[in-house]
Amino acid sequence: MSHIDSFKHELVGYLGYLPVYHPLEEIEGDFTCDETQLVLGGGSGEHPALVIENPTATVAFFLKEVIKQEKKLKHWEELIAPYLPYGSDDLLSFYEWNIARYSDLDEMSKSVSLRHPIHEESIEDWLILGIGEFIFFSMPELASHLMSQLDDPYKEFYYSRYNNIMVIPPNFPVFSNGGNKFFNKKSE
Repeated sequence: MSHIDSFKHELVGYLGYLPVYHPLEEIEGDFTCDETQLVLGGGSGEHPALVIENPTATVAFFLKEVIKQEKKLKHWEELIAPYLPYGSDDLLSFYEWNIARYSDLDEMSKSVSLRHPIHEESIEDWLILGIGEFIFFSMPELASHLMSQLDDPYKEFYYSRYNNIMVIPPNFPVFSNGGNKFFNKKSE
């Protein structure tokens, strides 16, 4: 049994071979996180965990990149600035990862089966940009303070840039003890 299975959580989807979980309670032990974060991998028995420490900052990091290409969103720079860390080191915590695991992630990030394989960015930046985009579109509640400041945030988006997290379709059963994040209740 993986460490995350000892705690209430829901499956968000998969980034390549890595499951993406949303904790529904505070988790301590093999890794530390809470309901405001996302976790890739589940700890002992599954895959060493990678915790997205600050989902709001990942959204800001993603939007900073978007603004470089979409000048009409330049007015967002001032809004996202307080949420931007100095570097990507503050956003990801790799628990019990070794060189082999990191190498496997690097190899997976280059897979043509991904919608946006890594190009010139670092592996950390690639992860942060993809997670930030995912949170922006699919789980904005994890960055609610920033999202509430953006007027009509989806108006200017016509395509996705990264879209590397495969979401489990509604009503598909999953093993997570909190179920599928995007579960649609069947009519009763």
